[in-house]
Amino acid sequence: MRILKQSANVLFSLIRIALGVSWFHEGWFKMQANFDISGLVPSVLANTDSPDWYKAFMENVVAPNTGLFNILIPWGELLVGLGLITGILTLPALIAGIFMGINYWLADMIYIYPLQLATGFVLVLAIHQANYFSLTNAYKVWQKKRQTMAGDNP
Repeated sequence: MRILKQSANVLFSLIRIALGVSWFHEGWFKMQANFDISGLVPSVLANTDSPDWYKAFMENVVAPNTGLFNILIPWGELLVGLGLITGILTLPALIAGIFMGINYWLADMIYIYPLQLATGFVLVLAIHQANYFSLTNAYKVWQKKRQTMAGDNP
């Protein structure tokens, strides 16, 4: 049973790191390519697959604020990637990644995003295993060890 548990810890931690690398790569690519969402807005508005309420969001919120979204999207992807790679704030990073994945899906941007979205949902369900090999968990172990050692020395 211990081998199965440890195998799950390794597997889900590796999946978390791979997902983080994927998000980081997407964000880095957008940064290098000087990402500009203004070209995507008309595509979403003309798309028959995107829901009307999402088109209204794109037209009334995104279009007037393209400068903000040109910063938020690449940086969001980079930060989600870093969070998942390091295991720092893993759950918030997963939630942000899922949110971005849903938005890409609604915009009919079918590339790697559905796979990232599905993987994010799986990792949320296995958050303890996914976060086992992480800087956050390493810090918790170090703190516990430090407190134990401080308690032994009167």
